[in-house]
Formats: sequence, C-alpha cells, structure tokens
Amino acid sequence: MSDGANVFRTRVRVLTREGLHARPASQIADMLSHHDARLTLIKDGEEADCSSVLDLLILAAGFNSELELLAEGPDARAAMDEVSGFFARKFELEEPVR
Repeated sequence: MSDGANVFRTRVRVLTREGLHARPASQIADMLSHHDARLTLIKDGEEADCSSVLDLLILAAGFNSELELLAEGPDARAAMDEVSGFFARKFELEEPVR
C-alpha cells in the first residue's frame, strides 16, 4: 500500500445473475491496462488483483455480492470510476426480459 496519496475506496455490487464471470473479469483487467493504477477487489477479507482475471474469478463473486474496491496510484480515481461504473451498468450485458 502507498502512503495514502491517491488511494480511494468504494463499494460495488454484482448486479448480474451470472455473477462476476470470465467475460467481465477479462474486461476489468483490460480497463486497467489504460490506467496507471492498481485496483484490488475485496470480498469477505479475500483480495483479488483486478489486473488478474484468475484472481477475479477466484473471488467467486455471485449475484448481489458486495465488494470493496480499493484503488491506488496516479490514475486511481479514474480507474476506480471506470470499474465501479462497469459494475453499476451490470457489466454492460443485456439480460433477456422474462
């Protein structure tokens, strides 16, 4: 962890029935390649590096899971906003109406 400069925290919720699966995990990791920041998702005390698809999948974040998103680095705020928005937009997946 850094000295506290450019460190941000927020909470996100998994809003899709499928949970945090491979496609959105891959998209999150790709988002970070555009930012000078390190993001970590925390679920029940377990941490996942958001640049690692495998780490994200190991969290097993199912529908309605609440996660803490920790961002640090020079571009932390922008990276956090992009990833938290992605969660809020249900990973930009269109779910069929039933």
